[in-house]
Amino acid sequence: MKVTELIAGSKMSRFQILAVVTAIVLTVLEGYDAAMMAFVAPYVTKEFTSSASMIGVVLSGALIGMVVGSVIVAPIADKVGRRRIAIVGTVIVAVGMLASPFATDMAGMMWARIVTGLGVGALISVVGVIAAEYSNRRVYPVVMAVYSAAINIGAVLGAVIIGPLLPVQGWRFAFWVGVALSVIAIVLAVALFPESIAWLAARRKPGSLERLNSTLARMGHDPLPGLPENQLPAREGSSALRTVFSKQLVGQTLLMIIGYISFLLVFYFANSWAPNTLAAATKNPALAAPTTLSLGLGGIIGALVFGFISTRVNPRILTPAFLIVGAAGLALFGFIETNLPASLIELFAASFFFSAGVTGFYQIIPKLYPTLARATGYGIVAGAGRAGGIASPILAGAAFDAHMPVPTVFVVFALPLVVSALTIVGLSALESAQRKRMTASEGAGAASEPLTSPTK
Repeated sequence: MKVTELIAGSKMSRFQILAVVTAIVLTVLEGYDAAMMAFVAPYVTKEFTSSASMIGVVLSGALIGMVVGSVIVAPIADKVGRRRIAIVGTVIVAVGMLASPFATDMAGMMWARIVTGLGVGALISVVGVIAAEYSNRRVYPVVMAVYSAAINIGAVLGAVIIGPLLPVQGWRFAFWVGVALSVIAIVLAVALFPESIAWLAARRKPGSLERLNSTLARMGHDPLPGLPENQLPAREGSSALRTVFSKQLVGQTLLMIIGYISFLLVFYFANSWAPNTLAAATKNPALAAPTTLSLGLGGIIGALVFGFISTRVNPRILTPAFLIVGAAGLALFGFIETNLPASLIELFAASFFFSAGVTGFYQIIPKLYPTLARATGYGIVAGAGRAGGIASPILAGAAFDAHMPVPTVFVVFALPLVVSALTIVGLSALESAQRKRMTASEGAGAASEPLTSPTK
């Protein structure tokens, strides 16, 4: 039996619960760091006086870093371990947060946000894998729902606690709080973040068995006499990257990249520009915080509800339905953005549906790849998807600078959610076609074997 299957079928131990909680708390802390620009942007814009396009570039800064963190840094975790990358990621975030208050123009702010995003991208890619591996089969959907909501939880806490203080304390105060939270994240990562058990079993390096048995003992399992043979990497050659883009998985990978790009194009548009749009339309920068709160609360509750429903309904069916309803809700917001409080309520409802798409992707993507290619596959899809997140604030800023009507902008940026939904439908169709071809091939092979008569 594989170690991962042993854990999936066993009760959750105290050590597993602590590992999962640590992963979620780290994500909440980094969620604040990643999302704070949404409610800080109106104040930064006022001080540095910039065009909507330049604001969009700064809003994309953290996302640019996240692409590098997810695509380049995270795959290193498949070689050196998830725990080390998590620690490095928290340290990089702290450096980026520390640099932000010292920015004197939009360019300086952009570079500080890129560094912050680099750490967040590396951290989130490995934290999700740990949360999944240490959860048994019964709690897995709920854990992934809470994990996917953690980014929004961080944003909500920032909007509720820090947002109201900004008119008095200034926007730099939000980043100093981020520095403090990043230090806490470093301590948590060093003290409590565990190594991936699947990675220990699959890498088969000196000391792997001892470290694996030590971890299993803390979960209440008996030690293994040796590393299980079936933990050997199920991948082509020695490259996790080749596995992710192998003949068997390239279709799934490309569909998920397209789907995640489309999803994040909308997700980051809504979370970056809805608060700024409402603040600009009402000429009240303080409204950015409650708008961020509406988006965050809708996302949190939507992710949790999605998680509970997905214990009974296949997430490949549930996710497209949520995304399409979310697209309709986001398009509607553009027509009522100055109508308070109706616009905040409507934005909450839209976020409830489209933000739950994160949970769907988090449940679907990791299961597509074998152990030693999992962080790479997850990182490639998540990193490539960030291209949508990067382009979104910049394209929206250009649209606003071109005086495109607000309702038109929101309708245009809601449509990619439909594309994202279709890629998940296509994923199931592709795998079904692959299974049929495999069955037909096996049947043809059996039919071509020569018949032999029994010897008398």
